[in-house]
Amino acid sequence: MKHLAILGGGPAGYVAASHAAAHGARVTLIDAKPLGGTCLHQGCIPTKVLVESCALLEKFKRADAFGLKISGELSADWASLKGRFTEIVSMLGDGIDQLMADRDVTCIRGYGRLLDRSTIGVNDQTVSPDAILICTGSRPKAQPSFNVDGAKIGTSDDLLNWSDLPASILIIGSGIIACEFACILDTLGVDVTIVASGARLMSSADKDVSVVLQRQMRKRGIKVIFNSRITSLSHGGSGVEAFCEEKIIATAERALVAVGREPNSRDIGLERAGISVNDNGDIVVDDLYRTDVPDIYAVGDVNGRSGLAHAASAQAKQAVDHALGRRYTMVRERAIPVAVFTNPEIGYVGRSEDEAKQDDLEYVVGKFDLRALGRAHALGEISGFVKVIVAKDTGHLLGLHAIGPHASEIVHEGALVIQKYGKAEGMRATVHAHPTIAEAVLEAVEDALGQATHKPLSNKRQANDVLQYS
Repeated sequence: MKHLAILGGGPAGYVAASHAAAHGARVTLIDAKPLGGTCLHQGCIPTKVLVESCALLEKFKRADAFGLKISGELSADWASLKGRFTEIVSMLGDGIDQLMADRDVTCIRGYGRLLDRSTIGVNDQTVSPDAILICTGSRPKAQPSFNVDGAKIGTSDDLLNWSDLPASILIIGSGIIACEFACILDTLGVDVTIVASGARLMSSADKDVSVVLQRQMRKRGIKVIFNSRITSLSHGGSGVEAFCEEKIIATAERALVAVGREPNSRDIGLERAGISVNDNGDIVVDDLYRTDVPDIYAVGDVNGRSGLAHAASAQAKQAVDHALGRRYTMVRERAIPVAVFTNPEIGYVGRSEDEAKQDDLEYVVGKFDLRALGRAHALGEISGFVKVIVAKDTGHLLGLHAIGPHASEIVHEGALVIQKYGKAEGMRATVHAHPTIAEAVLEAVEDALGQATHKPLSNKRQANDVLQYS
């Protein structure tokens, strides 16, 4: 029986432990903190609980539009919201503990470090397994000049622990964490200002997605300051002051620093084992997630390949299968979907249009606006679209991008096709249920391949400048 030791119990670590134990390995899982990692305790789960509460609050505020009358005061209670996500996090954490017990995984509570290429030290004991997985995750990034104190200037970890919410907040950053918290806090009555270093929000998404998100944020009253790289934050008379060089460009009662995350690769004994890291501190791995040492793997945030929990879990399973000598399926990073729980919701997978251009690919674009869907009108959420990028020579799906209700769910149709190197024609031939938001995927594909059923006749189709399917 092969012995596998795992450093870190987040979405990479505990999934690796579960997968390895289910396939006959003896597993030792080492983590000083409760299992579940950042995703369960400070990230994905508590924030999505807040997102759902905010979505319900938004619906209540628009009750009249749905033919409903609500009397009495309607407000959000931060203490109750925290109580709800704390209860859910605790329940899910207990579930992970029970899962480990069910699989006879040995869990050691402590901070593990590599002592050499084959030994881990934790508490007053050593573990000498056949293979090691490093799954130590990441932490919020914040430069010293941001003066993060957790109270007035905090990271996403700090915000969830605040006893109350401020009247106003500066959010430094423009990525997923920044945009999700902007929408949450705005719904809860906080005056939000985002300070972005670049020219648009969500630069990892397709530009068309960013345009809709920025427009909807502007409608909500969220202020965005673009092209402003904050050099420092300080406590001032009016709360927190944000400096761009020597100039104050924004102030608020508090600030959230959401400028990315950095790997937990320091002080875990990498040097003693001879394991390399790059300039960002990411552990260097090959496509099998092996480090410089063949029997030591690094998966999840700590290798810098992706900051997504589901990517970490997928990497973990591949690494475990390889370590155990099992048949494995390579993780295709282009096929990993991204879900962003802003308002409106975002989902995307594969190449954006800009990436297709950068790769010198010949492609066609199909797009369908949600306002043409009956389901979107029933939901009262008509802002958004589905967009597909299709290879012009072969018809393969290159990318799918959605913004609007259920975008995080419908993106998986594109993920499956890209994972299988599939063609858009297969999506067009798949019957989509009516009335659903997923119909927009069908219409967008039809638009790319010829003519969407519910769009005015395309000039491109008349000019025969599209892939024809009929």
